[in-house]
Amino acid sequence: MRKKLSLFDIFGKIGYTVGMDKSIIERLTRLTEEEQEILAGQALRRGDYTLSDKFIVNEKKLLGEGKQLDLRLHTRFVDFPEHGHDYMEFMYVYAGSVTHVIDGKRIPLACGDILFLNRHIRHSVLKAGQEDIGINFIVSNDFLKQVFRNVRNDPIMSGFLMRNFEQDGEGEYLYFSTADCFPVRNLTDNLIYALAKHTPDDSAILTQIVSLLFSYLSYYRETLRSGLRVTSPDTRLKQAVSAYISERYPSATLTELAEILGYSAEYLSRRIAGLFGKTFRELLSDERLDEAARLLKETNLSAAQIVEAVGYENCSHFYRTFRERYGMTPRSYRRGK
Repeated sequence: MRKKLSLFDIFGKIGYTVGMDKSIIERLTRLTEEEQEILAGQALRRGDYTLSDKFIVNEKKLLGEGKQLDLRLHTRFVDFPEHGHDYMEFMYVYAGSVTHVIDGKRIPLACGDILFLNRHIRHSVLKAGQEDIGINFIVSNDFLKQVFRNVRNDPIMSGFLMRNFEQDGEGEYLYFSTADCFPVRNLTDNLIYALAKHTPDDSAILTQIVSLLFSYLSYYRETLRSGLRVTSPDTRLKQAVSAYISERYPSATLTELAEILGYSAEYLSRRIAGLFGKTFRELLSDERLDEAARLLKETNLSAAQIVEAVGYENCSHFYRTFRERYGMTPRSYRRGK
């Protein structure tokens, strides 16, 4: 008869990257109060997760006030019913296996695998045993916006994040088989360690770890096993417009975009206004101002250099538009006043 491994035996074999101390392992593996109730025959406590009859897991319920990123042990010993989220979540299987069901399809995650779920998708999770350790990372939209600045040119994760931010986007998931990818495993274990030892001063470190994790997943793109995105024509057009503006905002024009998409400029202008509730010019201005604000905070470029970098030809127009948007001059914004 094969010897049954304890959880400490299991983690002793896989906790090789950051040298997880015993207190973290105990936190990851101990039975939660909810799990103890489930083992005693009680039902899943939906009220701990949602404010909605449609079972939409609520970010504030899980993160609480003041947090933008946290981890949570996946609830075991019960089939977790179909639900959605109002935030992006990703699961890392630290030990054992965990099986998700999305659109009727089973997605079995092995130890080391990662599954990303955007805030528009619904899924369920089959019952996991005590040795099946799935770590859910709850990621607020505000935190993701900080990460997006670092991965906006990432060929895989940038599009996933952009579609997650959409108000009426389509459900999407990305499944990465990373059990044998040491750099990704190492980063994920470091993220667990950083969150377990988190202090208020660690937000910049967490942003960098998650940004690097996303970049590595794209670098090791062969680990992407499957994904799902259901897109309508309207969604595809919105994605194309958003991607074009994001990539080419310094020199973007409606005429060029219309030529790329094969529409007349007049038709595309009407479609953009209907889909976004803003004109092409307004969307472009938003993108340029967002980038200008970032450069003011993160670089020593002069205002004149920033005006040129983001595509404004007229300094007076930039200053006027910036002040209308942020209620202060670029100099005051940079100084934080």
